[in-house]
Amino acid sequence: MATIQVRFLGSGDAFGSGGRLQTCIWIKAATSTFLVDCGASALIAMRRFGVAPNDIDLILLTHLHGDHFGGLPFFVLEAQLISKRSRPLVIVGPPGTKRRVVEAMELFFAGSTRVHRSFALDIRELTLDQPQTLGDVTVTAYRVQHPAGAPSLALRIPCARENHYLFWRYRMDRSPCVGSQRS
Repeated sequence: MATIQVRFLGSGDAFGSGGRLQTCIWIKAATSTFLVDCGASALIAMRRFGVAPNDIDLILLTHLHGDHFGGLPFFVLEAQLISKRSRPLVIVGPPGTKRRVVEAMELFFAGSTRVHRSFALDIRELTLDQPQTLGDVTVTAYRVQHPAGAPSLALRIPCARENHYLFWRYRMDRSPCVGSQRS
């Protein structure tokens, strides 16, 4: 029986209240390892908990607030300069993700989006209400009410386990999000 591991590397707010790190959830399934959200403190959390950035196949984003995607410029640069990543990295989020990730990278590290990388970086956007297969991971994104300058999403991720599926749903932040109760 394949196990599914979930570790909350960060579950804090944007301000580090209580000393907690920003949102970053590590999931290791039978054939894929991925993150849900990548807050600005994601690399710190990964180092603290012994998670190798090069082991990550995919990063899923729930919305485009800095405490949920602000770690991406650092993650991508670390992959290029420190970990010497050679295999592809896929980043997927709500509509507007590609533009906002490129803008964040250029804001933090001017010219970083135009350098040659040793790995393929594929930034995609989720289509709402339709299951999408991303490598070995299937995700269905549902729009929820949470102002973020782009649609905010609840994610449904079925994780195969023998002859049935475990459905893992995640919605961001603490306030109730209308629409996240869909099955």
